[in-house]
Amino acid sequence: MRQISISIEATGAEPSLGHKVIEIGCVELINRKLTGKHLHYYINPHREIEDSVVERTGISNEFLYDKPEFIQIKDQIINFIKGSELLAYNAPFVVGFLNNELAFVDSKIQHIETICKVIDVQAMARTMFPKSSNSLSEVAKRVFVDDSQKNLSGTLFDSEIIADVYLALTSESLRKVLSLHSQKEGIYINSFPEFIEATDGFSRSALCRGVSNKDYLLLPSLFRNSSNNNPDAMEHNLMWVFKTHAKALLPRLPSSEIEWLTVAQHHGLPTRLLDWSLSPLVACFFAINSSSRSDACVYIYDVGKFKKEEDIQLKALSSIVAFFPSHATKRITAQSGMFTVHPTNNRTLDPPEIRKIIIPAKLKSEFREKLSKFGIHYGTLFPDLDGLSNHIRYLNGFDALPSREL
Repeated sequence: MRQISISIEATGAEPSLGHKVIEIGCVELINRKLTGKHLHYYINPHREIEDSVVERTGISNEFLYDKPEFIQIKDQIINFIKGSELLAYNAPFVVGFLNNELAFVDSKIQHIETICKVIDVQAMARTMFPKSSNSLSEVAKRVFVDDSQKNLSGTLFDSEIIADVYLALTSESLRKVLSLHSQKEGIYINSFPEFIEATDGFSRSALCRGVSNKDYLLLPSLFRNSSNNNPDAMEHNLMWVFKTHAKALLPRLPSSEIEWLTVAQHHGLPTRLLDWSLSPLVACFFAINSSSRSDACVYIYDVGKFKKEEDIQLKALSSIVAFFPSHATKRITAQSGMFTVHPTNNRTLDPPEIRKIIIPAKLKSEFREKLSKFGIHYGTLFPDLDGLSNHIRYLNGFDALPSREL
């Protein structure tokens, strides 16, 4: 099966007002795999580009002066997408502009839908996440599409992200997890006292995890790459490289595989571990610290049973277990850090006893002020110069540098 993921930029938002396509990017998929084959053009529209588009894309009329007109590249575009499934984000926008361009140049083909089947990936996301923001960037985060390693830019970059999002949304395992996840209604709270009240009734050993978007799953970072078909091999390779280079940088070498994973997780390497805290206030900080417009969430899991770090045998692991980590770093101690470790055959934590406390996006700033007064802020949770600097940034009205969610 051949599919083409497509993205465009235009001089403005409405083709009926005479706006024209200025950039087009496409990537090819064969049997759900990116082939590396792509098509990309900048296009001279022979009309002014709106200031907001120039500011957002960096594309100016001066830059497009010597670029081809649409009529000069229409055959290449048609030949590239003909007979495929066309994956577009906000398909009415993309198809509307392409059809307008084809009609303008009096092409024999005036409707893209006659030469390929169009799939609106954004419409798929809206069906799966009906109560959430469904911008491309938000959905990409929600389905764990990582764009940090891509070296592309513009529409070619966007078309590859759209392809990755489509593959994630149509992954049977992820769809099953998301379906179960969406059936669990969380508790919406409307004030900080309500949050404190919602955490009552749990034991002191309950695990707490804060995420900036209520739709994020309890899935370790190792499993969030939809193209990673062999996470065991991926983990082996990642850890081999990490151990090789980290030994010279550590004051004390970890004494077991699980301890190595804990150190790697702490420093941002994708692992099968999931961060938790014994403090709901610490989890709340990580949930509301992001300035995103998504509602945040604190998960509380009264797990009941824990294992000692030294008793965990990764090769024999068949179920998700919680464990007390070695407090090898000051941050783990300051954050009352705990972990769950997930086997390959049981990746997503989704037991019925997990409680989900949802914090509306409009309350994030207020909650951060409250937490700071209670001594929960960058300076206390990250007891180092980075944490101190971020806290000073916050106190003086600067955005903090990003931190990982807990």
